Amino acid sequence: MNKMVKNAAIALAVLMAVGTAWAAQPVSETYPVGPGAEIEINVLSGTVTIVAGRDGQVEVTGTLGDGVESLEIDGDKDGVYIEVEYDEDYHGKQQVDTDLTIHVPKRAMLSVETVSASISVAGVFGELDLESVSGNVDITGKPLALDVETVSGNISVESAPPEADVSSVSGKIEIRATGGSVDVENVSGKIIIYGGVIDDGDLESVSGDITCHATPGPDGSLDVETMSGTITLTIDATLVASFDLSTFSGSIENQIGPEPRRTSKYTPGKELFFNTGTGGPHISLESFSGSIKLITR
Repeated sequence: MNKMVKNAAIALAVLMAVGTAWAAQPVSETYPVGPGAEIEINVLSGTVTIVAGRDGQVEVTGTLGDGVESLEIDGDKDGVYIEVEYDEDYHGKQQVDTDLTIHVPKRAMLSVETVSASISVAGVFGELDLESVSGNVDITGKPLALDVETVSGNISVESAPPEADVSSVSGKIEIRATGGSVDVENVSGKIIIYGGVIDDGDLESVSGDITCHATPGPDGSLDVETMSGTITLTIDATLVASFDLSTFSGSIENQIGPEPRRTSKYTPGKELFFNTGTGGPHISLESFSGSIKLITR
């Protein structure tokens, strides 16, 4: 091997070693904060896992992936800002993901924004404001307040607090239990609520199906609306409530009351208004071309 070739080989080996080390930089940072501090996190891609940890500190561990220039952490005891900054020549052709695990005080208030990074939050009881474009969002525990939004990412919520606001464009939204009022919106993705109580609920979709097994509260209202998706509401057979069901071209299946009637002899629309007693919540189910199913448990 001549000298020029040998030097080139050595230089290439050094560059490869440096590149490999840079592509998966380890992270281990700790920052002191108050118990109810505001934690703001901004990550482009990869994964962000946020876990309730010790009071008085924020701990960031994990690895920084391709294109990352630095991890910026700034703030004081009242709040911390965490951002993964990318090299200006980085164009998103990621080979090694940025994977961060962030331990925060359990009463911290979280604001997290990502593009394609998935977000997972476990055991944090403060207010959560979570936003992603294509990353999935998974929340376990019982936060004080919840506002979560994605474009195409799926959303999974273990327990939605009162006045929760959950929305997506095409991702599936799943809520295991609700605890009061809830506002859920989707365009083409499904909405599924498995249980809990809805005192005041507003569930909307354009073409996605909406399925709700939660119990309507005694004095509230539940409004469910879609253009072409199917609406399925499961209730107790003994529920006392007033019902307002209507569809322009879809079918109505009702297991607890009278049969629907045609709105006009010239159009296929159907509607159904009835009460199962005095008082109780008001339930409105409306679809343009999708079916409506009111079924008992």
